Amino acid sequence: MHASDICPSWINEVLHEAGLLDASVTVTDVDARPIGTGQVADSIQVEAHYSGSTDAPASFVLKVSSENEQSRSAGRTEMNYLREVRFYQDIAPRLKVRVPACHHAEIDSNRTEFVLVLEDLSPARPGDQLRGCTVEETALAVVEAARIHAPFWGSEELAGNPWLDISGTYWARFVDMMPQWWSGFEERYGTRLSSADIALGRTFTEHIADYYAALRTVPFTVQHGDFRPDNVLFDAAGGDVPLAVLDWQTAIFGPGIVDVAYFIGGALSPDARRAHEAQLLKTYYDELRALGVVNYSFEDLLRDYPIGTFQNFVIGVAAAMLVVRTERGDDLFVSMVSNSLAHARDRDAMTRILELSKQAIHA
Repeated sequence: MHASDICPSWINEVLHEAGLLDASVTVTDVDARPIGTGQVADSIQVEAHYSGSTDAPASFVLKVSSENEQSRSAGRTEMNYLREVRFYQDIAPRLKVRVPACHHAEIDSNRTEFVLVLEDLSPARPGDQLRGCTVEETALAVVEAARIHAPFWGSEELAGNPWLDISGTYWARFVDMMPQWWSGFEERYGTRLSSADIALGRTFTEHIADYYAALRTVPFTVQHGDFRPDNVLFDAAGGDVPLAVLDWQTAIFGPGIVDVAYFIGGALSPDARRAHEAQLLKTYYDELRALGVVNYSFEDLLRDYPIGTFQNFVIGVAAAMLVVRTERGDDLFVSMVSNSLAHARDRDAMTRILELSKQAIHA
């Protein structure tokens, strides 16, 4: 579905099925326009016009499969479209995090064509990873991260879930493909990286299997998987919602701490991160505790946190090689990778990964 495919009769049917529209009122017309900068899926803002007075929302956001064939292929292969639909159907109602309300969700049998009809949280201020965030904005984000993670922290309820508990196959694909992806990334962007970055990138890629072995030693929960400034809205709904989290197409049953390292490392400059990281981790931990996570100490968090510093590298390299290339995408992916490698060096992450990997092997 694309903007030109959206018709009043379909929106009318969706809104009536969702209970948002009285039987006596119909949708008479719609105005649709593309919004956002999504790399894998497209977003469309739809303004609805009604036949009479109604409390139904004036506008909605539709999220649909990308028009670009390369991005559509990635969305199908990586189960991005399926995961986002199932997240809104099955998981979102059980989390504490603020997400757009979902009024309709469907996906076809080949997992390629999907549509979500979501609450329009505009006016809002979209996050921008290239611009970065303030420390205060990052603090809002780590609190919301705890609200994602706390309800299923260390729980086995999601183990075996066919679309969410996919680390066995999903991570195996990254183990297999990361050397190829990194080779392509280095060839394309090597002149924009320092020699130290290239050296650490090569070392990490050589030990990619150790990275995923180390991740298995960390408590699992619902992980957003791409928790960064581009995927949040600040001052949403005209300021009524301080922060809302979008883009759940990378949701996975995995270590929550990865989301935290990913956001902090991608949102702040290295200097700001070094100055405020400790307090941000304490803010995250305090919210976990307030939401009932009691079997995980702050020392545990500090032990596990370094592993997650490589998430910006993993996602940046993979995305650069999988989605359609754009100028903004080039800048974004280089920023993600270089910031990630600086973060990993600061936290001596490779040493910690190799230690935990050995523990996992001998456990």
